[in-house]
Amino acid sequence: MVFASISFLFVFLPLFLLAYALVGARWRNLTLLGFSWIFYAWWRPDFLPLIVSIAVWSWGTGLLIQRAGARQRRWALLAGIAWPLLALVWFKYANLLHDTARSIGVPTGAWQAVVLPIGLSFFVFGAISYAVDVYRGTVAAEPSFVSYATYQSMFGHLVAGPVVRYEWVAERLRRRAFHAAEFAVGVERFMLGFAQKILLADTLAPLVTSGYQLMSPSAADAALTVLAYALQLYFDFCAYSSMAIGLGLMVGLRFPENFDAPYLAGSLSAFWRRWHISLSSWLRDYLYIPLGGSRQSLPRGCVNLLVTMALGGLWHGASWTFMVWGLWHGAGLAAERLWRARRGPALPFWAGHAVTLLFVMAGWLLFRADSWGEVSTMLAALGGAHGWAMSSAFAAALRPNQLACLLGGIALVYLPAAWPAGHARGHALLRYLAVPLWLVSVCVLQGRTVVPFLYFQF
Repeated sequence: MVFASISFLFVFLPLFLLAYALVGARWRNLTLLGFSWIFYAWWRPDFLPLIVSIAVWSWGTGLLIQRAGARQRRWALLAGIAWPLLALVWFKYANLLHDTARSIGVPTGAWQAVVLPIGLSFFVFGAISYAVDVYRGTVAAEPSFVSYATYQSMFGHLVAGPVVRYEWVAERLRRRAFHAAEFAVGVERFMLGFAQKILLADTLAPLVTSGYQLMSPSAADAALTVLAYALQLYFDFCAYSSMAIGLGLMVGLRFPENFDAPYLAGSLSAFWRRWHISLSSWLRDYLYIPLGGSRQSLPRGCVNLLVTMALGGLWHGASWTFMVWGLWHGAGLAAERLWRARRGPALPFWAGHAVTLLFVMAGWLLFRADSWGEVSTMLAALGGAHGWAMSSAFAAALRPNQLACLLGGIALVYLPAAWPAGHARGHALLRYLAVPLWLVSVCVLQGRTVVPFLYFQF
């Protein structure tokens, strides 16, 4: 089940909100947990025991970490992250390792492809951060399994993030009251995210697919395809994050913002402070800093960046193209750090922004490609191997509404910088347009096949 579906909007969500409103405060977490497990089982009930087992294991080992003596705490921590991490490695990377071994001639025998449970990466990262935070003393272990499992399994962030840390919701898991104003804001956020997903991201999706299916794309075809994908990915995931935040507010849970106008960044490091904030901060706090961060020598700090981003790339998908995408960004961040360390001249904002945007867009080419063949085809196209002007095939695939989304998407990206007052007024106007935009989106959804959120695959 996805948020942008009739079954969720008119069956699951109303039944959940009704049940949640009827139960007393004591039973709210249990109600939320039960519906969250139903939500997950709607996709594949046979994978529900996996996430339940990870929740049970993480909750139990969290208590063990807190109660263990000084010598045993590290072993308890390793035990706490072992099962979630092993589950992630097996379900997400077994196929990649098998295919890689077979491609270099290693005999592998008969093999049945392993199915990746949706949302497993987000679920596992939540379990790891909880175990580490209990070990560090940042949070106290949760004594109630229902409360902990509710944090892990809440359907708002269960299948596509953001990466929610226990400390962000711990207090409200224990006690929270219904606030009509907060609920209303949650409904607005959900409706606006829904409209953004349907009207912008899903409208651009067929254009991106058409561009990547061209056998001999021109430079204009490839450039517009990469631009369309950059906007599709941003509006798709930003929409999901907004809907998740809205659903959280409806039940009294506050999730932090996950995007902060990333395409307006003037440097690559600023981009990563603004893009998928919950993941980038997770990688910083639970991988980069434990590796040594920037506390050691400059070369070692650059290596730490490369390792962190390479693993972050692999987290996004079981493909070597994702790891190269991570290394691409790691190399860019390292180069930026070296430039600053050697006191290179500061670039004007417009120049830094242009370089950052081109760098990020080139990275999206790797991120979207399904194979190295697609990467080479698009790179050759951008170099003019098949001409520079838009091809007739791509022109035929480009619909007026898609062109409007391209232009409108660019305008939405730059409006906060170009007209801050207009952006603020736009936010106020959107509050009044939430319901009409949602109704239009529901009507549009009726004529489309449901398009899953792009981050479901991660």
